[in-house]
Amino acid sequence: MHHFKFIVFFFFVIISSCGLREKRFDGEYISPPGYNLAEPEKLILPERLDEVSGLTLAPNGNFWLIEDESSVIYEIAWPNNRVIRMSKFAKNMDVEDVLWTGDRLFALKSNGDLYEVRNVFDQDVSSIKYNFPYEGKRDLESVGHFDEEKLILFCKECKLDDDKNVSSAFWFNIKEGKYSEAKDFKLTEKKMRRLLHEQDEYKLTIKPSATALHPISGKLYVLSSVGKWLLIMDKFGDMESLHRLDPKLFKQAEGITFDDTGNMFISNEADGGNANILKFSYKPEMK
Repeated sequence: MHHFKFIVFFFFVIISSCGLREKRFDGEYISPPGYNLAEPEKLILPERLDEVSGLTLAPNGNFWLIEDESSVIYEIAWPNNRVIRMSKFAKNMDVEDVLWTGDRLFALKSNGDLYEVRNVFDQDVSSIKYNFPYEGKRDLESVGHFDEEKLILFCKECKLDDDKNVSSAFWFNIKEGKYSEAKDFKLTEKKMRRLLHEQDEYKLTIKPSATALHPISGKLYVLSSVGKWLLIMDKFGDMESLHRLDPKLFKQAEGITFDDTGNMFISNEADGGNANILKFSYKPEMK
């Protein structure tokens, strides 16, 4: 009995120590170059978009948004939050992101399937489905336009990742309609911690929710609502900087996009308040 009590006490000490070491971040929030993440402009979204899960910049300069559980694309024009028009492209499902590439429109289902939406907002709107080929339980929330040939997707949680705090990445070849692994872009806690000053002190959870390519720098921005961070990578997959996000502003950040001048827009689900889009003006002279 004494031996059993000792074992219980030993595990309690270990678990308690890990809890202290992995405490949640309460340090200084540092913005990426060119942005001030503490002072955004805010657009409150209508209630029907409380569960906004992704946004993209439309060819007319407006926003196209998607929300969980319905295959509907909504259009909104900053700074007016009124829904201009909406278009249902498929049967209801768990849709996590939307992306306009410049000539094609894609929607991402949580299981990794991509839907190419044709004739959006027209009466003959339709979609073509591309099945995610990797088996096992998975949850994907982010798709970004990497270049003329490829899209990039990140796992939020996938069975193929042995470590739960790792995120595999995948290419989608636009012309061929095929997926492949993007091994150089795999996100790991070990690599990401190297970018932080407080490497061993605060919790860092790797579950990306959105990604977008910066139109001027060419850097890839990866956003995570879980863990509250923004990662910047180059086009070779090298991680350059990691920025903690203030949960007071980024309550549930699920979408990210840029306009042509580099202004950054991040959407947040309601999470007990109002869903919104935050605008961060790009000022390249800012360090």
